Amino acid sequence: MTKKSILSVTCAGALAVAALGAVPASAQAAVPHCGSSALAASLVNLQGAAGSRIGDVRLTNVSRGSCWTRGYPGVSYVGFGNGTQIGRAATWDAGTVTTITLAPRQHADAPIRMVNVQNYPASVCHPTAVDGLRVYVPGSTLAKFIPFRTTGCRNTSVTTISVKPLAR
Repeated sequence: MTKKSILSVTCAGALAVAALGAVPASAQAAVPHCGSSALAASLVNLQGAAGSRIGDVRLTNVSRGSCWTRGYPGVSYVGFGNGTQIGRAATWDAGTVTTITLAPRQHADAPIRMVNVQNYPASVCHPTAVDGLRVYVPGSTLAKFIPFRTTGCRNTSVTTISVKPLAR
């Protein structure tokens, strides 16, 4: 190695150590993000409301350690026995987004509203049988499936599902 390359390697190493030292100790020992494999999804607290059903999409930590999550789950109806999306994905209702740390077996809930498709003319809605909900954990591209037989609107211009952010 030449004197110049040794100096470059030394400077790069010093910068890496300085950058690592700038990270707070709490971040170095941070709890990991809850990936899809760490969380189980379920539909709970379901009840009727005027023209819709309300409940919670529950994400439960099924891993052996704590993890964190935040934000909105992605939710849509699926059907045809093969996971084909039925209609428009859920819209996100306003709410406060917070970071939630979940110990093993703890859960966070996202309130969900599913509109009764009979509220829309059949010619607009295009009613279609639904097998369940596809749920994306915040920050994940892998989906969960919650069995839930109902009817959705195949028309993607009709909003039938809305969710709020996860909360404890």
